[in-house]
Amino acid sequence: MKKVVTGSLVLGAVMGGLAVVQMPQHAQAATYQVKKLMGFRHPTSYYAKSAKSGYLWNKSHTKRLHNLKNYPKTTWYATAKYSMKSVRNSGTYLKVINGTGKAEGYVWTGYLKKGVNPANLNGTLTDPFGAAMSTYNVDDNLNKQLLDLFPGTIPDEPLQLAADFIFANAGANPDDYTSVIEELVGAENEPSVFRLSSDKRIQKNQNFWSFQRNSLKEELVTKHKKFTSFKGYRIGAYAFPKHDKRYGESMILLLPSN
Repeated sequence: MKKVVTGSLVLGAVMGGLAVVQMPQHAQAATYQVKKLMGFRHPTSYYAKSAKSGYLWNKSHTKRLHNLKNYPKTTWYATAKYSMKSVRNSGTYLKVINGTGKAEGYVWTGYLKKGVNPANLNGTLTDPFGAAMSTYNVDDNLNKQLLDLFPGTIPDEPLQLAADFIFANAGANPDDYTSVIEELVGAENEPSVFRLSSDKRIQKNQNFWSFQRNSLKEELVTKHKKFTSFKGYRIGAYAFPKHDKRYGESMILLLPSN
């Protein structure tokens, strides 16, 4: 974005001659008109096309937040598309966030390519609607600690995948996440799925298991349930990993066995 410096002319008579002095004024950033074109029903995966600089901006396009070249292995998740126009420039931008939730902003579509970043050596999980996430964001050890809180339950692969995909759908319309669960466990079974979640985040030096037990117990009390109320149920559980800013948040899905 170019800056234009304007000036004012001051005229004066100096020793019978004419002196012209240019007085510079502060440069001002161009004003952008921002318009939302569409929201994505499910987060869509993208990655940087090249290792060159490409910036993520704030919504008013006045401040650079991140440079794509500093995220060579990152998969970005787009949730909406925007039009941004100034007097001299215009373009289509995506609102994106990275896997950890620590970097987000608005980036020109020309810098990105759809798909999971091939530079990331970790595996990939893709939900029924094409939203992808890296297995780097699935901590099996933390998930197992959640599962162990519910004695007598039966680990279930479709429910586990559905629970994992809360990562890619966090912040999306709740109905969108419901449709993910429907596709994985069957539309006829989705209404019977008992959801239990905690949106609290772990503070420094807190024990994960103790923290989750206390947080989820509080949620269960509001639903008139206990950890032991689900014997025989199928279960899937997801804990946001330690490297994510949402560490401490979790999602548990339980479904009565047929």
